[in-house]
Formats: sequence, structure tokens, C-alpha cells
Amino acid sequence: MPEPAAHIRFCSFILLALGSAALCGCGSEPAWKSQSFAFALPADPPAAGSKTNVVALRRVTVSPLFQSRSFTYRTAENTYEHDPYAGFFVPPARAFELPLCAWLRVGGAFGCVLEPGSGVNPSLVAEVSVNELYGDFRKTAQPAGALEIHFILYELNGGGAGRVLMDKVCARRTPMARAAPAALAAAWDADLRAIMAEINSELKRLPLK
Repeated sequence: MPEPAAHIRFCSFILLALGSAALCGCGSEPAWKSQSFAFALPADPPAAGSKTNVVALRRVTVSPLFQSRSFTYRTAENTYEHDPYAGFFVPPARAFELPLCAWLRVGGAFGCVLEPGSGVNPSLVAEVSVNELYGDFRKTAQPAGALEIHFILYELNGGGAGRVLMDKVCARRTPMARAAPAALAAAWDADLRAIMAEINSELKRLPLK
């Protein structure tokens, strides 16, 4: 457990930077309680379809600014801070893998969706880059979760990269119910749900077999 002096320093910082005691646990929640989060999976079952293609989520990369397991808060235009008491169960790149595959299955554009590391040979490959992943507290009265994803889908040609079928950047900002890590995690879930709905809608318009 951190020393009391460290508690005071951190609480003072949050009060000054964010103007909200709730984020550092100085409100009604237990003080200095460590919290870990994961993205929610879609409630809908995978869509049934007649597709025979096989897509592999080859890799998920996260911008160096947001690779820390600790939640990142944007407190000014060029200022970011990490929360030492709230973060992901696993590194963010790993945290995205399972929900991304689940959302692609729900979309119904593919016959089979493979997770990273699968030994099955796919006919299509998806790559995802997470460009933004932070809690936006630049306006302390209007906190929001920010998420931006760059999605690329391409064919495999003789074992190498072939024709690019989709190259899309989607960004979302969802208002937070309150200034707390759990509310930020919920906002990111809403961001991801909206982004994947947009991506799945476009994927369904592609001439995929």
C-alpha cells in the first residue's frame, strides 16, 4: 500500500489537474482502491451466414502514447497523465484482440474469424492500429472517452500481402457518466461498439465470398 504522503501528493495532483476528487478515489468510493478493467464482449451471438472466407486478425498495435496498462488521461492539449490505480488487466493491444474478433464474428462478413497466433491459413488478413485511447478531461465538466481505430483488410497473395480491400479510420468520443475509471471503461465500450458497427456495415458491402 502506498505511503500516506504519496496518497496526498497524488490526490493533490488529481484535484489540480482534473478538478475532480472522484478519479483518485477521494470521493464516495474506497480510497486508493486499485481497479482493473477489460473491454466488454458483444451480447449478440455470431451472425449466421453462407460465407466461406477465413480472416485472421494478424496484429493489434497501440500508439506508444497509450501502450501502458494504466489508464491515460488527457488533461491539456499536449498533456497526458497515467492513473496508477486504474488500468487494463493485460496490455491494451492484448485487451483489444478478443473483443475485436468477437465483433467481427457478429458482423457476419466472414465465414471464420481467427485470433492472433492461429495456425490456420486465412484467405484474408485484418490489421488494427489504435491511434487514440484516453479519457479526455480537458473540459473537466464534460469528461469523455476517446477511441480511434485504423482498420485494414487485405487479401493474401501467395502467402504475402495482396490487394487491400478496406482501409478505414474510425474515431468516437462518448461522454462519461461521471469522472471515474469505471465510467471511462464504459465509455470506451460504447466507442468500440459504435466503431465496429461502422466497420461491419462497410465490410458487409464488400464482395467477400
